[in-house]
Amino acid sequence: MPSHHILVVDDEAEVRNVTKLLLEMCGHTAVCVADGRAALRALPAGKFDAILTDMLMPEMDGVELLNELRRKKTPLRVIAMSGGGQAPKESYLQMAKHCGAHVLLPKPFNREQLDAAIKQAFGETEEKKA
Repeated sequence: MPSHHILVVDDEAEVRNVTKLLLEMCGHTAVCVADGRAALRALPAGKFDAILTDMLMPEMDGVELLNELRRKKTPLRVIAMSGGGQAPKESYLQMAKHCGAHVLLPKPFNREQLDAAIKQAFGETEEKKA
């Protein structure tokens, strides 16, 4: 499986740290930032393949980030994650899908679910084994 360079965007430090560790266990590299504004600042220098973003964050949330990425015609694969909040997590993830996210990842997730989401985002499936 190819290795990808992924930008992780989440306002919770523990989620960022665990997600980075899981991505590295799957063979990827990751850079973490705390909100959408920081993500937009990191993009030009980062040479990222994908963004893994939370939907509920202060400053600039996932919907605003997705809309900005779409406006800038950013070619990155986007994986949206959410654990919910005031509304069920499914509603935030559906908003993400509507805003252009390629893959939806409900929180909490484990390494296998994260790995599957990354593969899905890049069209890398295990079906080629025969």
